[in-house]
Amino acid sequence: MLFLKQSDLMTSHTDAITNLLSSYKGVTTLFLEDIVRNVDIGVHDYEIGNPQRVRFDIYVLISGVKNPENDIIEDVLNYEYLLESLEEVLSIGRFSLLESLANHLINSISEPESVKAASVVITKLDILDGDGRLGCSMTKTK
Repeated sequence: MLFLKQSDLMTSHTDAITNLLSSYKGVTTLFLEDIVRNVDIGVHDYEIGNPQRVRFDIYVLISGVKNPENDIIEDVLNYEYLLESLEEVLSIGRFSLLESLANHLINSISEPESVKAASVVITKLDILDGDGRLGCSMTKTK
Protein backbone atom coordinates (compact mmCIF):
# COMPACT_ATOMS: atom_id res chain seq x y z
CA MET A 1 0.00 0.00 0.00
CA LEU A 2 1.24 3.46 -0.91
CA PHE A 3 1.33 6.22 1.66
CA LEU A 4 1.73 9.75 0.39
CA LYS A 5 2.56 13.02 2.04
CA GLN A 6 0.17 15.88 1.32
CA SER A 7 2.90 17.41 -0.85
CA ASP A 8 2.78 14.31 -3.10
CA LEU A 9 -0.83 14.98 -4.08
CA MET A 10 -1.19 16.83 -7.36
CA THR A 11 -4.21 18.82 -8.41
CA SER A 12 -4.26 17.56 -11.98
CA HIS A 13 -2.70 15.27 -14.54
CA THR A 14 -0.97 18.35 -16.00
CA ASP A 15 0.60 19.15 -12.60
CA ALA A 16 1.93 15.60 -12.38
CA ILE A 17 3.50 15.85 -15.85
CA THR A 18 5.06 19.22 -15.00
CA ASN A 19 6.44 17.82 -11.75
CA LEU A 20 7.93 14.77 -13.46
CA LEU A 21 9.41 16.78 -16.32
CA SER A 22 11.31 18.86 -13.78
CA SER A 23 12.89 15.63 -12.48
CA TYR A 24 13.36 13.63 -15.67
CA LYS A 25 14.24 14.29 -19.32
CA GLY A 26 10.84 13.18 -20.51
CA VAL A 27 7.62 11.44 -19.58
CA THR A 28 5.68 8.67 -21.26
CA THR A 29 1.94 8.60 -20.61
CA LEU A 30 -0.15 5.49 -21.03
CA PHE A 31 -3.89 6.07 -21.01
CA LEU A 32 -7.30 4.51 -21.23
CA GLU A 33 -10.05 7.02 -22.04
CA ASP A 34 -13.79 7.10 -22.48
CA ILE A 35 -14.47 3.69 -20.95
CA VAL A 36 -18.12 3.55 -19.84
CA ARG A 37 -19.40 1.01 -17.33
CA ASN A 38 -22.68 0.60 -15.48
CA VAL A 39 -21.74 1.03 -11.83
CA ASP A 40 -23.83 0.73 -8.68
CA ILE A 41 -22.53 3.82 -6.90
CA GLY A 42 -23.95 6.66 -4.86
CA VAL A 43 -25.20 7.61 -1.42
CA HIS A 44 -28.79 8.49 -2.25
CA ASP A 45 -31.61 5.96 -1.84
CA TYR A 46 -32.56 6.29 -5.52
CA GLU A 47 -28.97 5.38 -6.53
CA ILE A 48 -28.59 2.25 -4.38
CA GLY A 49 -29.24 -0.84 -6.46
CA ASN A 50 -29.67 1.23 -9.62
CA PRO A 51 -26.46 1.10 -11.68
CA GLN A 52 -25.64 4.29 -13.56
CA ARG A 53 -23.38 5.01 -16.49
CA VAL A 54 -19.93 6.11 -15.35
CA ARG A 55 -17.05 7.15 -17.62
CA PHE A 56 -13.43 6.43 -16.71
CA ASP A 57 -10.34 8.22 -18.01
CA ILE A 58 -7.13 6.68 -16.64
CA TYR A 59 -3.54 7.88 -17.03
CA VAL A 60 -0.18 6.64 -15.79
CA LEU A 61 3.09 8.48 -16.20
CA ILE A 62 6.41 6.73 -16.63
CA SER A 63 9.67 8.62 -16.33
CA GLY A 64 11.63 9.01 -19.52
CA VAL A 65 11.03 8.49 -23.19
CA LYS A 66 12.71 5.44 -24.63
CA ASN A 67 12.57 3.35 -27.73
CA PRO A 68 11.74 -0.28 -26.89
CA GLU A 69 14.93 -2.15 -27.69
CA ASN A 70 13.34 -5.06 -29.56
CA ASP A 71 9.95 -3.51 -30.46
CA ILE A 72 8.14 -6.20 -28.44
CA ILE A 73 5.55 -5.92 -25.67
CA GLU A 74 7.96 -7.33 -23.08
CA ASP A 75 10.10 -4.18 -23.46
CA VAL A 76 7.34 -1.89 -22.12
CA LEU A 77 4.64 -1.71 -19.49
CA ASN A 78 1.69 -3.45 -21.16
CA TYR A 79 -1.04 -0.82 -20.96
CA GLU A 80 -3.74 -3.50 -21.08
CA TYR A 81 -3.24 -3.68 -17.32
CA LEU A 82 -5.18 -0.40 -17.08
CA LEU A 83 -8.38 -2.10 -18.25
CA GLU A 84 -7.63 -5.14 -16.08
CA SER A 85 -7.17 -2.87 -13.04
CA LEU A 86 -10.46 -1.12 -13.73
CA GLU A 87 -12.37 -4.39 -14.04
CA GLU A 88 -10.72 -5.75 -10.88
CA VAL A 89 -11.60 -2.67 -8.84
CA LEU A 90 -15.19 -2.68 -10.10
CA SER A 91 -15.50 -6.34 -9.06
CA ILE A 92 -14.76 -5.42 -5.43
CA GLY A 93 -18.41 -4.47 -4.99
CA ARG A 94 -20.51 -1.39 -4.42
CA PHE A 95 -18.98 2.01 -3.65
CA SER A 96 -20.95 4.86 -2.11
CA LEU A 97 -18.48 7.59 -3.07
CA LEU A 98 -16.66 8.36 -6.30
CA GLU A 99 -13.68 9.31 -4.13
CA SER A 100 -13.51 5.78 -2.70
CA LEU A 101 -13.69 4.23 -6.16
CA ALA A 102 -11.05 6.66 -7.48
CA ASN A 103 -8.72 5.88 -4.57
CA HIS A 104 -8.94 2.13 -5.12
CA LEU A 105 -8.36 2.57 -8.84
CA ILE A 106 -5.43 4.96 -8.50
CA ASN A 107 -3.73 2.61 -6.03
CA SER A 108 -4.20 -0.32 -8.40
CA ILE A 109 -2.83 1.43 -11.49
CA SER A 110 0.11 2.82 -9.50
CA GLU A 111 1.41 -0.63 -8.53
CA PRO A 112 3.96 -1.20 -11.33
CA GLU A 113 7.37 0.09 -10.25
CA SER A 114 7.85 2.05 -13.48
CA VAL A 115 4.73 4.17 -12.82
CA LYS A 116 5.78 7.50 -11.29
CA ALA A 117 2.37 9.21 -11.25
CA ALA A 118 -1.23 8.38 -12.02
CA SER A 119 -4.51 10.17 -12.65
CA VAL A 120 -8.08 8.99 -12.78
CA VAL A 121 -11.13 10.97 -13.83
CA ILE A 122 -14.51 9.42 -13.06
CA THR A 123 -17.65 11.04 -14.43
CA LYS A 124 -21.28 10.19 -13.69
CA LEU A 125 -22.92 10.58 -17.09
CA ASP A 126 -26.61 10.63 -16.22
CA ILE A 127 -26.80 12.93 -13.19
CA LEU A 128 -27.08 16.33 -14.87
CA ASP A 129 -29.49 16.94 -17.74
CA GLY A 130 -26.92 17.92 -20.36
CA ASP A 131 -25.75 20.93 -18.37
CA GLY A 132 -22.20 20.11 -17.36
CA ARG A 133 -20.47 17.10 -15.87
CA LEU A 134 -20.26 15.71 -12.34
CA GLY A 135 -17.36 13.59 -11.19
CA CYS A 136 -14.12 13.13 -9.33
CA SER A 137 -10.52 13.53 -10.47
CA MET A 138 -7.57 12.20 -8.46
CA THR A 139 -3.85 12.50 -9.27
CA LYS A 140 -0.83 11.41 -7.25
CA THR A 141 2.88 10.91 -7.65
CA LYS A 142 5.11 8.33 -6.01
